[in-house]
Amino acid sequence: MPHASSTLEIRPLSTKLSKSSEIGAEVILPPSSPLLDLSSFSSDDADTLRQALYKHSVLVIKEQSGIDPEVLFQIGKLFDPNAPDVHSGGEKQVDDEKNILARNMGQRVPTVPQVQIIGQGNHDGYYGIPQLNLKHVDHTEFHQNPLNAKDLSAGFTRPYRWHMDAPLYEKLPGQVTTLHCLKIPELPDQKLRFADQSTMPVAAGATAFFSGHRAFQLLSAEEQQFALNTTVHYAPKAYEWMRDCKATDDGLTIASVGQEKELDQLSEFSWVQVQSFPMVWKNHGNGLPYLQILACCVYALETVDPNTGKRTVNSDLQEVRSICHNLLRKVYTAENIYAHRWERGDLVIFHNRGVLHSITGQLADSKEKRLLWQCSLAGSSRPEAYM
Repeated sequence: MPHASSTLEIRPLSTKLSKSSEIGAEVILPPSSPLLDLSSFSSDDADTLRQALYKHSVLVIKEQSGIDPEVLFQIGKLFDPNAPDVHSGGEKQVDDEKNILARNMGQRVPTVPQVQIIGQGNHDGYYGIPQLNLKHVDHTEFHQNPLNAKDLSAGFTRPYRWHMDAPLYEKLPGQVTTLHCLKIPELPDQKLRFADQSTMPVAAGATAFFSGHRAFQLLSAEEQQFALNTTVHYAPKAYEWMRDCKATDDGLTIASVGQEKELDQLSEFSWVQVQSFPMVWKNHGNGLPYLQILACCVYALETVDPNTGKRTVNSDLQEVRSICHNLLRKVYTAENIYAHRWERGDLVIFHNRGVLHSITGQLADSKEKRLLWQCSLAGSSRPEAYM
């Protein structure tokens, strides 16, 4: 509940939108401050926003056209005051073709380099950037068995790649990611299709989310115990290592083994900087367990027997991916997915350590443009294991 003296109203999304996902609330700003201005926040306002995010995982603030990109940086600092003043992806935009993250051809806002520019289409001259030709990557270039022409023409799409915003090397995943929509494609809705053949309409270019807590809830008692006692070891330079890999139909993990880069083909790295995290994270805002696995980048799993303390490392990559997929696939149903329907001016703040998210939509054959800002500061502390 908001503090009594807070000027913010937190309005949970309708059950028609949130369904069983445990996700989503709208933040209503006071009439005297229609654009988000953190400098005017009281401590109660800040606490209300934090509590709302940890409860609802995704917060939406409408009609924010005109805000400065600096606001996105300030939001990151509100949730993690000790965060370094750098995007989790690094001081500069990833543009190395060896890295799969370079495929979207994003850039940084020159005046606020912690904010990334993403989208679709040509935006030359934006913020003084001479050449800005953004790419909305979609599943057809990343999934092992993409949708066929008939399904695509019928309006079907898929999530591209479920993930947290996490570098998995050197820098820690941030607490929050903030997105601001400046331009949306004017296209008909598209459709997700699930393993049970049910479908779900999504706006073209929607960002989809599922809750790590909901994913944990759906596990059997045995699976929960396994997850609680398992550490996920990620690959060195993971986004180079898996660049040529192809994903499962749901975008949750990699479908097969054999396309990974050899370690000696990667950029220079130190094993000390390669990251490992608990499979289940504690939400420090509400104390609940969240299943947080970036399964496309998993390298090995290490499990401790709670009775004997014996540690077992599983480095059979195909088996490791299968385990992660089986744990995550239960949450991938229409009832558990919130897909944000972007409107111009939307400001969306999501708990990067409490959800996984993915872009959706087929925009490549359209002349329509999409333009967003994105900010995810590197974290100041490691994710905490839920015990």
